[in-house]
Amino acid sequence: MIQKALEKAMDDQFAEHKEEHPDVAAETSRRMACDASAVKWREDEDGEPLNIGRKSRTIPPAIRRALQKRDGGCRFPSCSCTRFVDAHHIVHRADGSETAMDNLALLGRRHHRLVQEGGFGVHVGAGNEIWFCYPGGDTLPMNADGRCRGNAERVLALSEENGAHITPKTLPPHWGGESMDYNHAQQLLEPYDREDG
Repeated sequence: MIQKALEKAMDDQFAEHKEEHPDVAAETSRRMACDASAVKWREDEDGEPLNIGRKSRTIPPAIRRALQKRDGGCRFPSCSCTRFVDAHHIVHRADGSETAMDNLALLGRRHHRLVQEGGFGVHVGAGNEIWFCYPGGDTLPMNADGRCRGNAERVLALSEENGAHITPKTLPPHWGGESMDYNHAQQLLEPYDREDG
């Protein structure tokens, strides 16, 4: 009875304000609900509150700490993000899953959006290993795939392979903080301007 009354009230409220507020995509709502706060609220048939519970996290703090320890940061392949990560339900709660360690992974905000709204998939294998797939279904490699953006270890490894030994002193500036000499800069750039026509 309470559930039906709540659904009717929500439908009425939605219809009343539909033109004032644009719709929110279902996947956006799912992403936001992954690591959100929740307040339990029960009403009687007249819409009067029967019970209003305390605000709680959908991911309890103890599980959040355990996730941080296990994952260390974003689990998306080749991502080194350790801050601003969300706990993601691999099988979403709306689909009947539980908030348990074997159903959770930390994802950075960008990768969380890719998984929830961009069509990328995240799955748990037989041995509880987490793997990702492209929107078309092909599996993402778990190691760096040659792209270096955001992956300092891969940049250093490629540089070493090509004979470039990068250290903190590799590119010391020869600038002492003086003002830029615009006339000199213009003289250096003029030959290139003439070549273009």
